[in-house]
Amino acid sequence: MHRPGFSTLLAAFAFCVRTETADSQATATRGAVELTVAATTDQHGRLRGWDYYLGAPDARHSLARVATIVDSLRVAEPGRVVLVDAGDLLQGNPLTYVAARMEPNAAHPVIAAMNAMGYDAAAIGNHEFNYGIPALKAAIAQAKFPFLAANVYRADGTRAYPASRMFKRAGVTVAIVGATTPGSAVWDRDKVQGKLQFRDIVTEVRAAVKDVRARGADVVIVTVHSGLNEPASYDTVATRLPSENVSVRLAREVDGIDLINYGHSHRQMADTTIGTTMLMQAKNWAENVAVAHLRLERAGSRWRVTSRRGELISTVGRAESPAVLTATQRAHEATVAYVTEEIGNTPVAWRADSARVMDVALTDFILEVQRRTANAQLASTAAFSLDASLDAGPITVAEVARLYPYENTLKAIRISGKQLKEYLEFSARYFGTFGTSDEAVNQKVPGYNFDIVSGATYTLDVSMPVGSRVTHLQVANRPVAPSDTFSLALNNYRQSGGGGYAMLAGAPVVYDGTVEIRQLLIDEVRRRGTIKPDDYYSSNWNLVPGEAIGPALAGMRANPFERATSTTPPAPRGRRIRILATNDFHGALEPRTDSRGVIRGGAVALAASIERASRDCLAECALVLLDGGDMYQGTLPSNLAYGRPVVELYNILGYTAAALGNHEFDWGIDTLKARMRDARYPILGANVRFADGTDVPWIPNDTLIERNGIRIGIIGLASTLTPRTTRAANVKGLRFDAPAPIVADLARKLRTRGAEAVLVVAHDGAFCDRTGVASCEGEIVTFMGELDEKVDAVVSGHTHSLIAARVKGIPVVQARSSGSALGVIDLQVGGEATITVQDVIPDSLARQPRVDSLVRSAVAAVSAFVDEKVAMIAEPMPRNGEQYALGNLIADAQRRVGRADAAVVNNGGIRTGLKAGSATYGELYEIQPFANTLHRLTVRGRDLRTYIERLLDRGEPNYHFAGIAIAYDPARSSGQRLRSLSQTSGKPIDPAKNYTIVMNDFVATGGDGLELARKASRKEVLEVNDLDALIGYLRALPQPVRPPAVDRVVVRP
Repeated sequence: MHRPGFSTLLAAFAFCVRTETADSQATATRGAVELTVAATTDQHGRLRGWDYYLGAPDARHSLARVATIVDSLRVAEPGRVVLVDAGDLLQGNPLTYVAARMEPNAAHPVIAAMNAMGYDAAAIGNHEFNYGIPALKAAIAQAKFPFLAANVYRADGTRAYPASRMFKRAGVTVAIVGATTPGSAVWDRDKVQGKLQFRDIVTEVRAAVKDVRARGADVVIVTVHSGLNEPASYDTVATRLPSENVSVRLAREVDGIDLINYGHSHRQMADTTIGTTMLMQAKNWAENVAVAHLRLERAGSRWRVTSRRGELISTVGRAESPAVLTATQRAHEATVAYVTEEIGNTPVAWRADSARVMDVALTDFILEVQRRTANAQLASTAAFSLDASLDAGPITVAEVARLYPYENTLKAIRISGKQLKEYLEFSARYFGTFGTSDEAVNQKVPGYNFDIVSGATYTLDVSMPVGSRVTHLQVANRPVAPSDTFSLALNNYRQSGGGGYAMLAGAPVVYDGTVEIRQLLIDEVRRRGTIKPDDYYSSNWNLVPGEAIGPALAGMRANPFERATSTTPPAPRGRRIRILATNDFHGALEPRTDSRGVIRGGAVALAASIERASRDCLAECALVLLDGGDMYQGTLPSNLAYGRPVVELYNILGYTAAALGNHEFDWGIDTLKARMRDARYPILGANVRFADGTDVPWIPNDTLIERNGIRIGIIGLASTLTPRTTRAANVKGLRFDAPAPIVADLARKLRTRGAEAVLVVAHDGAFCDRTGVASCEGEIVTFMGELDEKVDAVVSGHTHSLIAARVKGIPVVQARSSGSALGVIDLQVGGEATITVQDVIPDSLARQPRVDSLVRSAVAAVSAFVDEKVAMIAEPMPRNGEQYALGNLIADAQRRVGRADAAVVNNGGIRTGLKAGSATYGELYEIQPFANTLHRLTVRGRDLRTYIERLLDRGEPNYHFAGIAIAYDPARSSGQRLRSLSQTSGKPIDPAKNYTIVMNDFVATGGDGLELARKASRKEVLEVNDLDALIGYLRALPQPVRPPAVDRVVVRP
């Protein structure tokens, strides 16, 4: 900890140090040197710890605090620090507005601050063009560092800005290459059209990297104003512009890059490596600094990077650099004078204390300014603070700004009548159901997620259930039809689907403003001089029944999310880990219809759900995406490509880790190793050992990651049942040990290595009550009960069930299967956790273009097989319980193809039900996706009887049979439960006679642990698999196919 006054002395010393040349400060140790790269992005004018709108200190955002951190790094690593920025510097708050619009000839405060800090280079961000090319040119002329943009050219084809900068640091030749998003050609068309060309980032950076390498660069850093891999916010086909967010592509597709500092997306990433390229992103508004530590070793006359690691250093609690404060003091004073200016007046007081239960003028003021600015039919906003107000008398810039406490810009989108109703219904979740035991206000929904729409008239009836509350919805005195279309003005956060409003994400953008909505309100007051409620108020919505309004008013104040807009910053919410969890995806790239006819899941909808849940992970939140195993096996598009499409999907979605499921072994160890190499996330199995008990080197036990400054250990487990749930040959030489002692040991070691939280992802499950909260029983519960070392959360899999429970106080989640749900655990580090499981319903979610393209390609590759019609089915044959008609149908098919006396089918090989109507090859494949080869065994009747007895010892038989009938008494003791065993003709099985039995290879080779084959006098491998047997049988049956009777296994006391 610094002594009082030390940080100030340190900053002054470091500022003096920067005046010397880097090479005079340090020499590399013989053969090795470490460079430190500090990086910022998307500062948007947050130079000092002062909120100009609130007129109060800002403890979270300050480039002056970043400067103190950089100074400390330079003292610790003299001559070995590189400082870069990824753009969006010159626009974003009143300070930059004053600099650009009111004092364009003065020294630019952002450039002055960055000069004082000694930046080496900056990328040009799209917001650099907001005030026009001349303003950008003037700012660049003041900079002592280059602004880089390799992909921006003048209209005549010459380069508009430098592509790179090269220099020596600690004897190492460093090259910095810069680029920017092409989106400026859309967002600032009026300023750049006919003047600048924005070319493909990847192509231009590739050329620039090749150039600097040819000129002797030892280290190549790319600083790029482009997101990671998010979908473009503009139509790349219609605009003919290259992609917007390509940082992942740069890492994958461009050789020779050691480090990518990226920006634009206002997110953060400490340390992710793709191939040999590390990526990092600091949080916007100077909330932290991204720092990369690159170790280089000499290779002949050159240097090469041999290791890399990254971290995020928070600015909170840091002293501000005197050098930066001095450099920006005059601009700061000018901005304070601007925001405290009186810009108008009002003759009456305006209040927002009832804005969420009735229409009020203060909300309509915001809505009307938005609607008129965007020239839209409708407008929407939240009533952010119930304490917002304007007092009668003079109005200052800051007072208007307090009405809108967020940094949102204005957009307008084109929506349908269906989307409008969905939007309002989702907003109405804020209220409980009146007349029931619900609280008047849903305490889980923040007030800032309750939106109000102007331009439409409607009623919210909170006596109705969620989803059915919007009544009398009209626009222009006409009832709204689902197919109607409207333009809707709203803020950029909501336009992106923020707050869970997925029905809005992806809607076409018809207006894309760059001015913050707060500034629009200030401009409106300044223009009118005197504002009155009657100028804006129009009553267009109401809440019924009237008796609900009083309880709702009280409930709003009790809502834990409610906070007044105040002159002091909000208290920190504490450090939180958001765990997003899936399991048992089984290659389900396409949506599926459940037993109630509801379409669920699919890769596109799952991706959108993950993105939405990720957006709700705020600045204090560390995001982890985990999967509980059984990722690949289960559908034609995945299986025929041996799981490659699913690996690609998981890579796109950014999974952190996954458990090793039993079905990961289904295609053999070589294929599993190939998929593990393809995956950019570890697939963990800590309890998988060789037969002699030693570790399996290609199956990692755990991983230790850092997210948003929180170090998180993750341990993965395979099911101990794996040898009984995949072919025995596929796991030959492996054993699957009891997990509790292994996890306890690894958890202790992870905490020793610095883990602040330890998570377990396991392919073991349980079954709970229908809520998923109570009465849970199963392997995962047993494991957690045996665990004697603390872990913080568990992600479960294998049982395809709903779990949102606590075992010994530890949260555990399982999200059904096939991408039909998403588990969410919000874990306070060292504190409490909340657990939810969210349904994934495709109709309510925006499509993700990249994932959509992946799915379309995978499905198209197998469409010829999938769509082939096989048979007509008279009535549904669901997969319910232990004995069902579909199982008997499959057993009959196998007995027929094997021309055997009997057939035995394990229920685990039947994956889903069969619907009525036309049955296609693709649908039948999903019922039996494992391509198990059929075997025919010849066994004596006595051995068959013993085999059935052993099955019955396990409880209700989860097998189906053909050619034999079984009667048993479950109340009898083990080995005595079988009452009768006969052929379907009624003839008893003769203990001395030989019978032929058909089984799939999984069961025949001991997958069920019973190994009837050992007793066989003859074993034959049939030249047919289980799916082909079923298809041939269905085609041979009279059409439509009717379900066989379910009476082959009966209980008889």
